[in-house]
Amino acid sequence: MNKKSMISVLAAAAMLAALTGCGAQSQPAADSQSAAPTDSVAPAETEAAAESQEAAPDDDASPAETPADTPADEAVQIDFDYNLNGTKIVVGEEADPVIEKLGEADATFEAPSCAFTGVSYFYTYGGVQVITYPDEHDQSLNRIYEVDLNNDTAATNEGITVGSTYEDMIAKYGKPSQETPAYAMYETEGKAVRFFLTGNTVSQIVYTIVIN
Repeated sequence: MNKKSMISVLAAAAMLAALTGCGAQSQPAADSQSAAPTDSVAPAETEAAAESQEAAPDDDASPAETPADTPADEAVQIDFDYNLNGTKIVVGEEADPVIEKLGEADATFEAPSCAFTGVSYFYTYGGVQVITYPDEHDQSLNRIYEVDLNNDTAATNEGITVGSTYEDMIAKYGKPSQETPAYAMYETEGKAVRFFLTGNTVSQIVYTIVIN
């Protein structure tokens, strides 16, 4: 493929991602069901556990033998900022210094912003796309809106890529803040990491600001 054809393909991909990004911002229903089934405990295992507890005197139990005293879910540390080629990208922060550090993009695209007044800019770097939005108080100032991971050449800082499984995601990130069978979100103050799922497989990963 010649250079002119490659640029055309990248521009088309950027336009498609722009449209996808607009639709990706809709929030799932709060009462959506979990994507993963709950494992059940076999009756035989339950009976064996009960007999084991009856056989051991309570006053002889050591801390190592009482896992019930240990929290079942320890807090998972999630990095809500993305690192691309050594450059830290923080959603919500000023975009121009970040774009300058990242260097020349493989493709660029601009379109009216989905959620703000003004123009958003799209910068594609391999499997990663950085999207900006105009500051609501100063439209000459652009901020980072999203960082989209669109294929398996780009991984989160925790090692999840497009193509990873739901179980891979849960192992690294723990229980989502919100989820449906097609969507899982991890949220902190003003930021979120969103995983879009096709069946049991991650199909897109989005770092984004949270709009309340």
